[in-house]
Amino acid sequence: MNLHLLRTFVAVAEHGSFTRAAEVIHVSQPAVSRAVRELEEQLGLPLVERFAGQVRCTEAGAALLRHAGAIFALERTAESDLRARRGLKQGRLMVAGSRTIATYLLPPLVARFLDAHPHVSVRMVSDNSHSIEQRLLAYELDMALVEAPLHDPRIELLEWRDDQMAIVASASRFQGTRGPLSAERFSAMRWIMRETGSGTREIAISRLREAGVEISDMLEVDGNAAVVASVAAGLGVTMISLEAARDPLALGRLVKLELAGLRTVRPLYRARMRERPMSPAALAFDRLVQETGREDPAVAGIQAAAAPT
Repeated sequence: MNLHLLRTFVAVAEHGSFTRAAEVIHVSQPAVSRAVRELEEQLGLPLVERFAGQVRCTEAGAALLRHAGAIFALERTAESDLRARRGLKQGRLMVAGSRTIATYLLPPLVARFLDAHPHVSVRMVSDNSHSIEQRLLAYELDMALVEAPLHDPRIELLEWRDDQMAIVASASRFQGTRGPLSAERFSAMRWIMRETGSGTREIAISRLREAGVEISDMLEVDGNAAVVASVAAGLGVTMISLEAARDPLALGRLVKLELAGLRTVRPLYRARMRERPMSPAALAFDRLVQETGREDPAVAGIQAAAAPT
């Protein structure tokens, strides 16, 4: 139902005159007549009738007039709600992070966001990169931060910041190891890797293969914590984000191993559906994410190195 036509009808019904209604709403009398006639055609019912020089509502018109107040009240409520959302006085945000990001990088981002926008309701989702891709395609998420490229062209993928990876092993088994080990020696080791669908697994296997390592013995484990615990227990070695290995390395439970030619810096990504408009809350969170990317020391170093001298 066209609210402009409804307002015109209400003015006619309240003032009992097309002429008086035209004066009140500042339009011509023919325009008022056309508006009421168009509304009657839309609804398929007569709404007004002329009687003794006055205009009065038909039974259908009287019923519509009773509903009009509630309709306009709902309109005002909707406008107020949207104004509040524009000002982020309320709203919802559903953001996902692949496992490493959700554990180590996303919580401080959400904390900063809620400090600035305490009235927004936020839900954080942790999943592997493949599952996040499927949830984006199902329009379940406002945006996501992931560790590996997502391949569906409907998803917009933008680099966010860099993440440092490393090969780590049990300190009790490799303490005192000096210098790079050969690709052949690494190929003979058992590798502890994340589950299928993990961005960390995808990047690690690809980078190791580039450096000449062919993995023949692999133990698959769900989640970074389980990978780190398995490596610390001496079950094998892994290539993982330093964010996930930082504490065990500091405590002396793990050591880093070197492999010549291994690329250990990987990009992390911001992801969202191309055709889905971002809500005010999602836009504000995305701006914060971009700011933290520029603040990241690794990003700053790359930008400084690339700057003209």
